[in-house]
Amino acid sequence: MSLPRVAVVTTGGTIDALGADRLDLAAYLETGRRLQPGELLDSVAPELATIARITEVPYERVAAHAMTDAYLAGLRDLVAEILARGDADGVVITHGTNTLEETAWLLHLTVATEAPIVLTGAMRPASALSADGPLNLVEAVRVAASPAARGLGVLVVMDDTIHGARDVTKTNTLRVDAFSSPMTGPVGRVDGDGRVVITSRPARATTLRGAYAAVDLRALSRVDVIASYQGADGALIDAAVAAGARGIISAGTGDGYPTPWQVEALARASAAGVVIVQSTRVGSGRVPPLPALILRGWIPADDLIPWKARILLRLALAAGEDIPTIRDRFGAD
Repeated sequence: MSLPRVAVVTTGGTIDALGADRLDLAAYLETGRRLQPGELLDSVAPELATIARITEVPYERVAAHAMTDAYLAGLRDLVAEILARGDADGVVITHGTNTLEETAWLLHLTVATEAPIVLTGAMRPASALSADGPLNLVEAVRVAASPAARGLGVLVVMDDTIHGARDVTKTNTLRVDAFSSPMTGPVGRVDGDGRVVITSRPARATTLRGAYAAVDLRALSRVDVIASYQGADGALIDAAVAAGARGIISAGTGDGYPTPWQVEALARASAAGVVIVQSTRVGSGRVPPLPALILRGWIPADDLIPWKARILLRLALAAGEDIPTIRDRFGAD
């Protein structure tokens, strides 16, 4: 039987970065050095050849925290085109870890496909002693080539673990086990013998997979995330409105509490037509539809973290959805 076909799109990040020496595990981005095009896949070519027929699709390599709407739009279009042409049974994207979870969620919402789309990266540069990138890449290809991964939406594979796009988040700045899914746990793992084991199917956001495929990602409205903390006033909220924000994600304390002064500013923003989504800064847990929140016309983010709430709100606004529809989107299964 012929091997499955997997396209590997390379966007840069720690996985192909080169540090000053083998123990440079923190400041390596400051060298500005990277592997040459093709070197990352060449380093694991014998292993990949036993798993899938690989096509490398180079994309502009940038740091994850420097990605723009235009860059992400191009990436989405590229992935959608690869799959629409039937050129691959699955797609792997190498990506910097700083915003990997955001790109995974964006692609989940904007690419309509049953084929596996898998993002991976590294917490140690390619030059490091015991670099984690090569094995992460091999395991991501294993998942993208696996029939068991079809229909699960966009996935993230890091440190032998498979996560769903909605729930995964980066929870540590340096450790190789930096990614977790606090509310749901992972959807599976890649074992040492190479077996892809799916232990649970994502139950949330299945109805949202590809729901915004028609949205122009180059023409999204401004939506800002504003955190709460002791003594926070409404200055940043007022500034966001003045800058043209059509939506604000309020990352409140606890299960969704801005300060009294932020509430006043959010009320002014809401009265001006700005859509308010109430999230939490906690890192896990739901923002319930409390009576006061609903009375104000604000939208509870459920358990969607602030930066992912921002992505969903921007897409919903671009699609012309009204407040009741957007509220349903945040609670969607």
